[in-house]
Amino acid sequence: MTLEKIVKACLPHFENEHLGVPKYARFYNAIKQAVHAGDLLPGDKLPSEQALSARLPASLGTLQKALKALSDDGIVIREHGRGTFIRDQEVKFEDIRVFRFLDEGRPLPLNLQGLGIREVGLDTELAEFFGQQKAAVVQRLVQVEGEPWTFNEFYMPLAYAEALMERPASDFDGLSLHEYLFHTQRILTSRFMHRLGVGPFSADARHSLALPDDVRYGMQWQVRGYSQDGLPTTFQRFELQPGHREVEITTQAMQPAQVTQGSGA
Repeated sequence: MTLEKIVKACLPHFENEHLGVPKYARFYNAIKQAVHAGDLLPGDKLPSEQALSARLPASLGTLQKALKALSDDGIVIREHGRGTFIRDQEVKFEDIRVFRFLDEGRPLPLNLQGLGIREVGLDTELAEFFGQQKAAVVQRLVQVEGEPWTFNEFYMPLAYAEALMERPASDFDGLSLHEYLFHTQRILTSRFMHRLGVGPFSADARHSLALPDDVRYGMQWQVRGYSQDGLPTTFQRFELQPGHREVEITTQAMQPAQVTQGSGA
């Protein structure tokens, strides 16, 4: 059981020789070392904080502080309603974000605001891409620090979205859908194909962005996502307003396409 493995890993850190180390840091260090040693594996679910507190000389507050630090450092992922899981250390989701902008190499903060999810019929091109006539689409507004809002549509097969269809729009605020798909269904989008052009804004984009009548055209950025086996996983469309910072896409051999003044989500 995961509880017994964690207790075994943690108890030595609570012995007298570690008295000078705060208790939350002892738990943090024990979990981190167990992950690096392979004693805790990606996808392992951690016991509840109450169960851990009953077996370890640490209060609920101490464990909550340690778990937040582990989450902030990407060692665990905490999913509302499901629990806390060991995160796959080989998957760097910041490296595969489709919409990421850098300023002198520094990732700029990204704001995601959910608008909702629904089932839609697909046009001929997308139906051929997914191999089916319908899909789920999540609509979002995306904003990079200091830039105008961008309208985004994230398409995925209906089978991927079953647990999402009844969620309110606010549940998609700040949610990385690629990361969600990996941790809930082990679906990893690892390669992207980008297509950029200029075209008229869609009706949904015009409404969501509250565009004035004289703003009719913007950048249309389409991103097709594929698994490591080359199978289609996701499709995204970004509609960027005039005046948005420039986009520079660079590609490295054997690496997913990356955008350095704008990049991959």
